[in-house]
Amino acid sequence: HYKMPGPNRELESARPFRRSPLYSHLKAAHACFGSKMGWERANFFAPTAADARIEYGWGHQNWHPWVAAEHRACREAVAVFDMSSFAKLQVAGPDAWAILQWLVPNEVPSAPGATVYTGMLNARGGYESDFTITCIADDEYLIVTSSGSAVGGFALIDCAIRAKGRRCAVTDVTPMFAMLAVMGPRSRELMQRASTARFDSASFPFGSSQEIDVGYATVRATRLTYVGELGWELYVPVEFAVGVYERLQEAGRDLGLVDAGYYAIDSLRLEKGYRAWGRELTPDINPYEAGLAFAVKLDKDGAFCGRDALTRLKTAGGTAAVKRRVVSLVVD
Repeated sequence: HYKMPGPNRELESARPFRRSPLYSHLKAAHACFGSKMGWERANFFAPTAADARIEYGWGHQNWHPWVAAEHRACREAVAVFDMSSFAKLQVAGPDAWAILQWLVPNEVPSAPGATVYTGMLNARGGYESDFTITCIADDEYLIVTSSGSAVGGFALIDCAIRAKGRRCAVTDVTPMFAMLAVMGPRSRELMQRASTARFDSASFPFGSSQEIDVGYATVRATRLTYVGELGWELYVPVEFAVGVYERLQEAGRDLGLVDAGYYAIDSLRLEKGYRAWGRELTPDINPYEAGLAFAVKLDKDGAFCGRDALTRLKTAGGTAAVKRRVVSLVVD
């Protein structure tokens, strides 16, 4: 309890607790694991098993060069991230579209295969969560959000369904699917080797989602990125996760494919100015302050939570009227 809380300190008790299907494979690749919501997550990959630890300190960190290599591989070649700990919520039923339309400020897609990024706001217009919504069918949606939003996001959606008497339900399907993110300029080449599907922009545009084959498995591939590069998120039934991972490794052997961890994800997304709930996004930050006005549709069909507060801000000048703003600083 009284231990010095150095930067990136990881708790040690009750571990390992929740493990992705790829835990053993990542451990064999010298992953150093951290913990989030009980999930064991690869923070970075070290050159040897003995090096796979955080040497806590206040200066240059022992893992910096290894994370830099993962970062560079994602920018210049291709990397695979095990993001299975991200929360996955299914909202299904005749009123699924209507309840989500009330909960989020962006326009909820109604065409199967369409995906949008949005937030979930409070009455003041501040962020309670942020996530992507994918329309699976007319009455079914998949929400993907951060590990830390799993319980809170579920509760907010469930409470709204009950309060409004909507004919739908939210289910936490996180344990049912592993999630592999294949990211980098050579990700399309890798996916074309691993699958019979087509991955050109005409066949698979940004912000779309399709079921594809990878090896023996049928997986949902969504063309999105949290690191700012060309790439796909693959939602894989847990029983096929190891097979899909091995197929990707085999197909990417000569493409410079590397395993990469959550420290690299944080570095990559910060470099591109992508936001994270709990870091840049909080209940006291609104979309205009966060630089996310593009994900707000004040004129969409129907009211949404926080709309009145955002309308007042818009009337006062929108982004130009805010007194503080989330920005990125480039240091030479």
